[in-house]
Amino acid sequence: MSHKKRILLKLTGKMLVDQSGQPTSVVLHKLIDQIKQLHDTHQFGIVIGGGNLFRGHQHGTKMGLSPAAGHNVGMLATMMNGLIIKDLLNQYNIKNTLFSAFSCPQMAQTISHHALHNALNQGHTLIFSGGTGNPFFTTDTNALLRGLQVQADEVWKGTNIDGVYDMDPNQHNNAKKLAHIKYQEALEKQFGIMDTTAYALGKTHKQRVRVFNIFQDNALLKAAQDKKFGSIIE
Repeated sequence: MSHKKRILLKLTGKMLVDQSGQPTSVVLHKLIDQIKQLHDTHQFGIVIGGGNLFRGHQHGTKMGLSPAAGHNVGMLATMMNGLIIKDLLNQYNIKNTLFSAFSCPQMAQTISHHALHNALNQGHTLIFSGGTGNPFFTTDTNALLRGLQVQADEVWKGTNIDGVYDMDPNQHNNAKKLAHIKYQEALEKQFGIMDTTAYALGKTHKQRVRVFNIFQDNALLKAAQDKKFGSIIE
């Protein structure tokens, strides 16, 4: 819908487990309620990670899998999370389409320009699963890719910290939060909030990214209403 701000929301799979590692949908319910509240002004595409179920490199290595196989299993984990999001969106009566980067017609539509265009024009919330369809790419890179495909005004990266810091705030008490960062600086200083492929893609195509704490109360509403919420990369 042309009058709506289009957002690609990148979510971590960690939001689907509690502190003890047990499955939970508490945070996701809160986010979906906010998506519904923003329906008149914002249209969302969602990229979900699969780390709550299987991390391609980490778990694949532990199990002795080849790198490509590990990443493929990780992409399948994002399909499971995508189905969870789809069902909960349905429960809130939010029209949506689940897309997959690999063919799985029983579960999701295969990503194509035509299918994306139709879903966007119908005002659907889009859910992207299956990563890029190729191993060795992170969900950060996938989020930038999907943001470009849907012509997002911004990519919102929901994480567990409140923005981008000049050092890891979990290891350095004197770490400074950065309100605004240029892609070139992020690449040169190797800020770890996204991988270098995602940075390079965003820089090349001038895709604006906002990073914020997705676990904060009303995080999506704050991102929509407060231009200073989180950190901006562009």
